[in-house]
Amino acid sequence: MGFVASVEASSSHVILEQALTALGRLAHRGATAADGKSSDGVGVMTAVPRSLLVKAANLSIDHKQLLGVGMLLIPVAETRAEEIVERCLQSHDFEILCWRDVPVRTEYLGQTALETMPKIRQVLIVDAADAEPETMERRLYLARKQFERAHEQGDVTGYVCSMSSQTIVYKAMCTGVFLRDFYPDLASEDYVTPFAVFHQRYATNTLPTWHRAQPGRKLGHNGEINTVWGNRARMDARDSTLPVECKPVLTKDGTDSTSLDEAVELLSQNGRTLAEAVRMLLPPATEGHHESSFLRYHTDCAEPWDGPAALAFSDGRVVGAALDRNGLRPCRFAITSAGLVVAGSEAGLVDLDPEEVTHSGRLGPGQMLLVDLERHKIYEDEELLELFDVGATYAKLVEDTPLIAAEAPAVDSGALAAVQRGFGYTREDVKMILQPMALEGKDAVYSMGDDTPLAFLARSPRPIYAYFRQRFAQVTNPPIDSLRESCVVSLHTRLGPWPHMLDKNAPLPGVSLPSPFLTLGQVEALRKGSIRTRKS
Repeated sequence: MGFVASVEASSSHVILEQALTALGRLAHRGATAADGKSSDGVGVMTAVPRSLLVKAANLSIDHKQLLGVGMLLIPVAETRAEEIVERCLQSHDFEILCWRDVPVRTEYLGQTALETMPKIRQVLIVDAADAEPETMERRLYLARKQFERAHEQGDVTGYVCSMSSQTIVYKAMCTGVFLRDFYPDLASEDYVTPFAVFHQRYATNTLPTWHRAQPGRKLGHNGEINTVWGNRARMDARDSTLPVECKPVLTKDGTDSTSLDEAVELLSQNGRTLAEAVRMLLPPATEGHHESSFLRYHTDCAEPWDGPAALAFSDGRVVGAALDRNGLRPCRFAITSAGLVVAGSEAGLVDLDPEEVTHSGRLGPGQMLLVDLERHKIYEDEELLELFDVGATYAKLVEDTPLIAAEAPAVDSGALAAVQRGFGYTREDVKMILQPMALEGKDAVYSMGDDTPLAFLARSPRPIYAYFRQRFAQVTNPPIDSLRESCVVSLHTRLGPWPHMLDKNAPLPGVSLPSPFLTLGQVEALRKGSIRTRKS
């Protein structure tokens, strides 16, 4: 996973070549089938190669007119897809120029990939309303969502890899070194772009298929989203507040990467920039960022999508990379004197002259790197937060309302044992867990395995928390020790309703807490309903 981009936004075929070379060097990051050619999926996202497509389709359009492209994977037996796609586009005032069968060379596919290969077609369109680029992008997004609703209702099958005037995605189930051979388009000198996002997929909890290859429509994701069940549940809970035209928001059978990609796209098409959307869903632990009103606001606006996760993302205007707040996936970057920026999961993906490298480094937990192709600027982590804070209303909306403890009644030590038994604590729990935590600040250390019976099968009563089990991807992540915990974990909690996710001017209701653990005085305040608050 990674990207190659020119700060000056100068398009060239060299950038694509560098990205494809980097992709070929990521073979160890993916998986290869026994046939030696099939993989879990590889792909690249670039700017729309206008000159290539205009020449290939023999089109004649004004150079000022934006060219939109839909890249589709259509099952061989499907006959309705093109008609329904055209209907969706025309309902949003787009003019269909032509359909193009994307040239492919199937000799570079293995048996597994070849048996499931769909038809790969492009629809070339222009905006009949001649709207601004941002307006055109949103309407293309809504047209694609209309197609997805038809898909959800069973009217059509197929998958739209991308539908945009800014970006296009080429992906396949071949290995990285064969992608340019499988798609002759990618080898053409007419294919020029100022950036390229590349990705090699490794399927961990879903079967590899053509449409699950990455990058997605906005990002490529290396890792897992361990909180994805909760994230999807939160999105379902918000369903009534989300625009009907943007549904389905999440694909029912999508992977964790697909769900994150779709959530980021929803935000970036409804009032926030792509970088803001990524930062909103993958925030750093906020303990060290209290000065950022953007982060303080969004901590109480959206739940984090926690990894391990490393992302490369783009919408054609910006291209960037980010880590989630755990920082358990690598991402290294280098910037040259010529304005070339390379970021990826390994060093050495692109051959660079060390004498020309002016700055290099790696992203830490919760950090982000962004290349603004329109402003021709590079932003690193703190600079981005300053950019997000400027001109926004977050500073006025952020209002810390800590729960002020009421006077709590003294605890009767004689009744304490009965209370502990009532909550399911044993003498062993008190002596080996609670007492060291209270007296010395030490937490008990456990192994990952647990040989005790499930709570609902246990013969003896278990505490209520034992009925909850954490679902996570058991991969090679380092343990979270106290040093890492201090910079990647936040205990901030808010009681009360969530604000509207798509309204960045929505006030923050509820009560702000530095920790989910309440003192007896705070519990007493809640019990009496006499919550006193103060503004920060």
